[in-house]
Amino acid sequence: MFRLPVCPHCRAVYRYGEVNRMIFFHPTRERTCYHCKKSMKPLLRGLFLLAAIYLAVCFGSTIAIVNIFPNATALTVFIVNVCWTVLAFMLRPFFVIFKANEQKKKR
Repeated sequence: MFRLPVCPHCRAVYRYGEVNRMIFFHPTRERTCYHCKKSMKPLLRGLFLLAAIYLAVCFGSTIAIVNIFPNATALTVFIVNVCWTVLAFMLRPFFVIFKANEQKKKR
């Protein structure tokens, strides 16, 4: 799952910065491949998977911190969750998938 997205037509790899800009500014807009000039659309279901993993890890780490360190404060839990948030934010481009657009032929 930890791969940068590729064009579904020609398998051209998109760089981290390109994907990050794509999903930050216009996440559902159709794109054109820079290599083969064919149309494709980003699927965001990978980002939902990342969000589910993020929530599970945050809840798990909060429960573990509270149980293992009984003197842990809310600040400790907050700092750990902020670290998980930054990591999840940095991993976003690895969870994007491109799908080929099916163009209907006009008769």
